[in-house]
Amino acid sequence: MVPRVFKTCFKLSAFPLWFIALVYCVLMTWQGAMAAVTSVFSQWQIALTMAFGSFVAGGTALGGGAVAFPVMTKILHIEPPTAKVFSLAIQSFGMTAASITILCRRIPIYQNVVWMALPMASIGVLLSLAYIAPHAPRLLTKTIFSVLLLCFAITLTYRWWRKAHHLPSQVHIKPQPLRFMVVAFFGGIASGLVGSGADIAVFALLVIAYHADVKRATATSVLIMAFTSIVGSVFNGAYLNVIDQEIQAYLLAAIPIVVIGAPFGAYVCARIKTGQLISFLLALIALEAGYTAYELWMHPSFGSSLGAE
Repeated sequence: MVPRVFKTCFKLSAFPLWFIALVYCVLMTWQGAMAAVTSVFSQWQIALTMAFGSFVAGGTALGGGAVAFPVMTKILHIEPPTAKVFSLAIQSFGMTAASITILCRRIPIYQNVVWMALPMASIGVLLSLAYIAPHAPRLLTKTIFSVLLLCFAITLTYRWWRKAHHLPSQVHIKPQPLRFMVVAFFGGIASGLVGSGADIAVFALLVIAYHADVKRATATSVLIMAFTSIVGSVFNGAYLNVIDQEIQAYLLAAIPIVVIGAPFGAYVCARIKTGQLISFLLALIALEAGYTAYELWMHPSFGSSLGAE
């Protein structure tokens, strides 16, 4: 009986649970049990945002930042630089947990694409954080994020059109290395600006240019964004020193949520029909893009407004 339990605990499929347990143990040891619970309730708006954001991050090609960034900047009125740093940092936990789930449960991915995209996305996010993001105006940053979401929406719509016309997806593809490296690089630059982008860019290229299987493309994009987020967050914390007390408070509230929500999203979305989830994501993107368009409408002189921001 004991050897059987021991063997079950160390099955590959149990590793995501071990990761969650490790994160909770570290948080409890570092803060204390009562302080850890208090952290979540004191920042309940962030925790609630990431409950949904982590599910989206694990189960779709949109990172958790795709939910965190617009909610924090447009509803909670948090400055975009703070929202971007938080988005990258929280994805380092949530999307890593989702990636462990994807790998341990052997959810199919495009391995060759992952190895092509990771180095260039990492270089892109580092250059962006160091040289581009500090000089990017606030409204321009929010507009870039909306454009990324619209690109994702177009990709999903194209996928629906192909399915409606009975055009099959490709399980096996022959990617062109240079194309994926360039797209991943610019996706990394976008990630440094708004906390997300490498995942959306690679997903869009896979689906539109290679007619890739959506679930494989989604799992691939999650792994790419998880690694990009870790690289960006380490750079933010160790070199730029921008993870201040405010962001730390947000992270302490959100980490216990995302390490469960992201793997759950990866597990569920790998097994259900994606039609309803896609419809909801399209509605969310339309709402976010509409709000950004309203902000631009309130600043008719777009160039001067960017400078004013």
